[in-house]
Parts: sequence; structure tokens; C-alpha cells
Amino acid sequence: MKRSPEWPWLMMLSAVDSRTKKVDEEMFRELEGIAMTEQEILEALEEWQNLSVDPENRYAYEMRLKWLLDQLSNIRGERQAGLEEGLKKGLEEGLKKGIEEGLKIGLEQGREEGREKGREEGMKEVIGKMIEKGMSIAEIANILDLTEEEVKGRVKNQ
Repeated sequence: MKRSPEWPWLMMLSAVDSRTKKVDEEMFRELEGIAMTEQEILEALEEWQNLSVDPENRYAYEMRLKWLLDQLSNIRGERQAGLEEGLKKGLEEGLKKGIEEGLKIGLEQGREEGREKGREEGMKEVIGKMIEKGMSIAEIANILDLTEEEVKGRVKNQ
């Protein structure tokens, strides 16, 4: 099985059980074997051992690690807050734009319906005047290019 380049680093992180503070000796020996061929791993192991021996270095390392974890937590918190703020702002803008578009479409539809209703009312008025002048339904239908049923329907609805 071919191992990825991250394998030694993952082994190093896993070699010590942080709860019991015990080193997995088998894993540590395998790491030492890898360190013989990889300079970076060798340097990291030496630094690790130096930090582990001196209590002051160990304390400084733990404080640095705590600070880094705090920073990571802050970054994640700020990122989450930024995402939430962006989502809220995007939702507000989208809603506003949707309302504007809806109003625009509704206004246009209302205008079209108004024009249609005006045409219909005008047609009824013209038909009414033609009937008052004594014209027959057939003559009115012929002049207005309607069927007799359409003329009768409009006369009924007046």
C-alpha cells in the first residue's frame, strides 16, 4: 500500500495519547525509521523531544497551542457571524427586489386588465347607441366584425 506524504505527520500527531500522556512506542519507532530518510521528519522529531524534556518549553508550547486554538475558535466564530450577516442581508435584498418585481408585474397586469375592461365597456356603449339608432343585431355584428351571439351577450350584460 502506497502511503501519502502526510502519513508521517499524521503518525507524529497520533503517537502520543493526550489523555494519558503516553507515547505509542511502536509508532514512535516507525517514525524514527521514517526520519532516517526524511530530513523534515527528523527535525520535527528532534524539536518534539526538546519540547517534551524541558517543563518551561512544554508550558510555553501548551500556552502557544492554547492561543492558536483560541484564535482558530475566534476565526470560526467570526466566519459564522459573517455568513449569518451575509445571508440576512442577501435575503433582505432578494425580498426587496422580489417585491419590486412583483409590484412591477402586478401593475402591468392591472393596466392591461384595465385597458381590456375599458375596451369592453366602450364596445358595450357603442352597441347600445347603435341599438338606440334602430340598427339590428346582424348589422351591428357585421359593422363591428363580431358574431351575433357576441353582440347579444354584450347587450345582455349592459
